Amino acid sequence: MLFMNSFIRRRLKTVIAVALAGTFMAAGSASAQQALSIRIGQNIAVGTPLDLGVKRFAQLVEERSGGKIKVQDYPAGQLGNEQQMIEGMQIGTLDMAAITGSTYGNVLPEANVLGMLYAFRDPAHMRRALEGPVGDELAAALLKKTGIHIVSSSWYYGTRQLTSNKPVETPADLEGMKLRVVPVPIFEAYWRAMGATPTPVDFKDLFTALQTHVVDAQENPLATMKGAGVQLVNKYLTLTDHLVSNVIVGMSDDLHSRLSPEQLELVKTAVRDAGIYQDELVVKSETDLLAELKAGGMTVIHPDKALFREKVKDVPNTFEGGLLADLYNKIQAVQ
Repeated sequence: MLFMNSFIRRRLKTVIAVALAGTFMAAGSASAQQALSIRIGQNIAVGTPLDLGVKRFAQLVEERSGGKIKVQDYPAGQLGNEQQMIEGMQIGTLDMAAITGSTYGNVLPEANVLGMLYAFRDPAHMRRALEGPVGDELAAALLKKTGIHIVSSSWYYGTRQLTSNKPVETPADLEGMKLRVVPVPIFEAYWRAMGATPTPVDFKDLFTALQTHVVDAQENPLATMKGAGVQLVNKYLTLTDHLVSNVIVGMSDDLHSRLSPEQLELVKTAVRDAGIYQDELVVKSETDLLAELKAGGMTVIHPDKALFREKVKDVPNTFEGGLLADLYNKIQAVQ
């Protein structure tokens, strides 16, 4: 009887151990099947082409992964300004961000070339340059310096134009004008060369800064400008076409290391396809918005752009001792 009791106890222990092992294995399997979560931020208003492009990226990733990868997007600076998002990717608290390329000039001097006025002739020229050796050179330098991987550097953010509270027809009209700029060195250098007083203001504070006359003017693509309500406080739009601006979709090294090769390829493809969609929205919006802004009462000025180019022609050779002249010339050489 004692032997039977001992045998039964040993059998029960074995059964319990097997059951527990099965439970742990099932839990581990369920955990393994949980969706991978990706957090992506951007600093521009909801409903703008960039916001819709990021949302399309999230949709494509979830669809193509069969729900195994979930993307949470945080628009309109919910995760901080662009500089803070770069820092988030560096330390791994943010997985991805879609932000203007020139902002990276704060952490990588070479990236200031993306903020050089009249560097790119048009959106197609920008794509050819940044999807080729110039883009590869910038991506390698950024990864080495910050640990941030560039997934794409050629999303078209728009061609930047100038708005102001008084007419600007020539660079002489900019003398002494307080112009809101993206807080990166190259923008300040260029607009100072134009004669303006560059004044860094975070994008989310732009409308208030214009409304309270902290600044008199600003420059942005039309869609971004409209999203911020600039047309309500600036009544003059000068079509300077001074910068074909790009968006860099970056990824933290932490996320990059957690993705399998197949997952990484899926994410890269989704970024590419979402970028095509976003670019189409920007191009259409530029045409539609110009007509809308005219109809809404803005005075549209078509200046002699050669006058503006002339004012800044020496900046590539003088900014930080000509540090960017080589990269700038490589961009100019792209056909």
